[in-house]
Amino acid sequence: MTLLPRATAPSLLRLCAVLALAGLAQQGTAAGIDRTLLPGISTTASSCYLGCGNAAHDKDNILDNQRLVSGPDNWNSGGYGGWVQVDFGAAHAFERVELYGGYAFSNSFQLDVSSDGVSFTTVASGSYHLEPALSLGPTGNYAGQKYGAVFTWAAGSEPVGRYLRYTRTGGADWGYLYEVEAVGHLPAAPVPEPAPAALLLAGVAALAALGRRRGQR
Repeated sequence: MTLLPRATAPSLLRLCAVLALAGLAQQGTAAGIDRTLLPGISTTASSCYLGCGNAAHDKDNILDNQRLVSGPDNWNSGGYGGWVQVDFGAAHAFERVELYGGYAFSNSFQLDVSSDGVSFTTVASGSYHLEPALSLGPTGNYAGQKYGAVFTWAAGSEPVGRYLRYTRTGGADWGYLYEVEAVGHLPAAPVPEPAPAALLLAGVAALAALGRRRGQR
């Protein structure tokens, strides 16, 4: 039987602790995917032109992947302000948000996130523009132009929320949003030391102590 050297046991114990906690820290997360494709998400809006439920300008149009491919197919607030939001059903960390606008509605706007649908925090603002970084195809009827806005956040700085809200903040055009795409992942939960890891570390410590005692004989 190979005995653990005295100097190696503490190092092994520390290594096991690091590996165990590193593995646990990754639990509850997932690789960034398009969260707007998940089942069970829903939309609400402050208002819709001709009434929410009207197929041409309903709030649900921002998730249908159409982008005005065949006739009017957008959310339109019916005025110079208004908001539309997506409820993802649970909190997500947003890595990238793409907004598809109608050329050439310049729409100034802000993006907000919320955990409860009541208190919102602004995480981005801007206006529509020619944006080749949009990952989906161009909006129909506009000669292949990609028009909208893209926002990205670095790892560790992603805004977290269950709700993602687009708010029209002013300008000469009504509020329009043709499509939204939100890429992200489940946020990492706090990691208390669970029983299996504690037992593992305790077992390693016991083996290391046994090895030291045998090495001293």
